[in-house]
Amino acid sequence: MPYYKPIRHIEPIEARHRLLDGLKRLRAQLSAEMPRKTRDATLILGSWNIRNFDDNRFMNGYRSTEDLQYLAEIISHFDVLAVQEICSNLGPLDKLLTLLGRDYDYIITDVTEGRGGNDERLGFIFDRSKVTFRGVAGELVLPEKLLITSEGKRLQFARTPFICSFQSGWFKFLFATVHIYFGKDTGAGYRRRVSEISQVAKFIAERAANDDQNHILVGDFNIIRSGSEGYNALKAHGFEIFQNKEGSNKDQTKFYDQISFRTRPNELRFADSGRNRGVFQFFRSIYREEDFLAYKDDLRITVDAKVRRIEAEIEELKMKISRARTDKSREKCRKEISDNEKDILEWKAHLTDDHKMMDYYISEWRTFHGSDHLPLWVELEIDFSDSYLDRLATLSVDHG
Repeated sequence: MPYYKPIRHIEPIEARHRLLDGLKRLRAQLSAEMPRKTRDATLILGSWNIRNFDDNRFMNGYRSTEDLQYLAEIISHFDVLAVQEICSNLGPLDKLLTLLGRDYDYIITDVTEGRGGNDERLGFIFDRSKVTFRGVAGELVLPEKLLITSEGKRLQFARTPFICSFQSGWFKFLFATVHIYFGKDTGAGYRRRVSEISQVAKFIAERAANDDQNHILVGDFNIIRSGSEGYNALKAHGFEIFQNKEGSNKDQTKFYDQISFRTRPNELRFADSGRNRGVFQFFRSIYREEDFLAYKDDLRITVDAKVRRIEAEIEELKMKISRARTDKSREKCRKEISDNEKDILEWKAHLTDDHKMMDYYISEWRTFHGSDHLPLWVELEIDFSDSYLDRLATLSVDHG
């Protein structure tokens, strides 16, 4: 159960009650849709791309205590959760862990630098009372024979996959998480995306064939749909894929996120709970369309901050013009100033047009306070006691 004491200090009181009402709806939805955690019978495992957590590079506001309470409420229903798009500053993640309570911990990568890496981290958040880290962790680096081919170049991953070894009950597993290159939906960018999926799947499949361990590969694959080239690239290497029939992007039209398995015989057992896999659409409970008016002041503050940031950029560009040595450089700066002035007019129009502000709230703002991806889960059996005893009985007969 998350830690709720910080709610007492939220001001104004209207914001506190907004959070309390949202938590009640969210808790009710989680209770209705997700399985209940057990002590030692099952494992609730999942994957969630938590959009740009949490550096405000796109000026949509840092996540507030309210936002973190919602995230903690959702994550608390998982025993172990792979997370993507964790940003350089780990302060927000530490705040989130404080809300989750002392049983939760994380293992996280360093940032992946470069244009493709986007200064992101990958990692795992897990309940230590249920899941044990078995001491093995590493970022996946491809050998020469498996390097990704793109436009005549041989490459490593844009964002380095991360693998950790865990155990829960009888179930031991190597857990790998990825955030696959996006690029475009056609051409060289798409071929690179498919190649990344194929190569990570091939790498892990070869390891699974040689080390006889359970392997779980999850994350944001940027897979458009079942049957697409990206999906088939994962399936071609023998992975059993959780058949997600609901999209995992915010409006559930894409199937970017996946959970897949290469496991030992008879050790992949979905729990018999009636809800052992799914996608959690949290926008049914929080940041709803009907909540727009309750967030209107927050939206205005965010838009004002955007305008101030753009105005500061214009001043910097004016200084660049005064220092520029060529007409080409000056013209480039003038073009950027003109574009920025148009952006300012557009954002200021939001302040007087509720339709524009509502569209911004639905399509963008709430995805930076919750996420533009939805969490996926599976519930697995982890108590193999009966099977083990049956094998012992067979051995006893054989050696009678």
